[in-house]
Amino acid sequence: MAPVTEFVLAPIKPGAASLASLYQACSSLKPQTGSQQQQRVRAAVLHEDPTQLRLFADWDSVEDHLAFRAGPSYAAFMAAVRPHAAGRAVVLHAELAPHPPAVLDNEEGKGKTAVAEVLFAYFAPGAADAVADKNLAAARTLVAGLSGAGFAGLSGESAVGWSVERDVEYEGEGARVLVVLIGWDSVEAHREARATEAYGKIVADFQGAVEGLRGFDISHVTTKAM
Repeated sequence: MAPVTEFVLAPIKPGAASLASLYQACSSLKPQTGSQQQQRVRAAVLHEDPTQLRLFADWDSVEDHLAFRAGPSYAAFMAAVRPHAAGRAVVLHAELAPHPPAVLDNEEGKGKTAVAEVLFAYFAPGAADAVADKNLAAARTLVAGLSGAGFAGLSGESAVGWSVERDVEYEGEGARVLVVLIGWDSVEAHREARATEAYGKIVADFQGAVEGLRGFDISHVTTKAM
């Protein structure tokens, strides 16, 4: 059983009061002791859209998370957050390296990274292991290339890994997600890097190296520890 990070992508109702109540509800998921142990729990809304909540929880295994969901604590958590939901949430688990992903520890004064770029690259779910390994290696090369290029504002923290699930919905079809997390000092620092020719070449090299890429999306978070 491999350690995983759970990603929850949830639309929420707008409003600062609602967000404060939602964070309070999420705090019930703070690290627990016992057989189903969460190592770390973080929450954030997207810089791009404050009505999109992201929850990140590190688990010793997917099995531990599923066991937690079968217990009374999960039922109480869902009862607390349901009034704030504005639609169906998407949940997936990623086997990230390194684990736990320090790049997601963004609370002021508690980590090196102020803003985490969250890149989801969606791939055909039925790829052979050799192809999946090749694509994972390409993602690691992407991260190494960005680091080596010396872009201003990179924090030096990152994490990469595949989703356990192979049926994550993307444009009406099931997909497997290659998750790439990259640390930045700010969203603006990432935008300035993306505007450069060097950045474009590194991304183009990644797209040329992988097989079965259906599409991708990029967002930014500054997490709060629960």
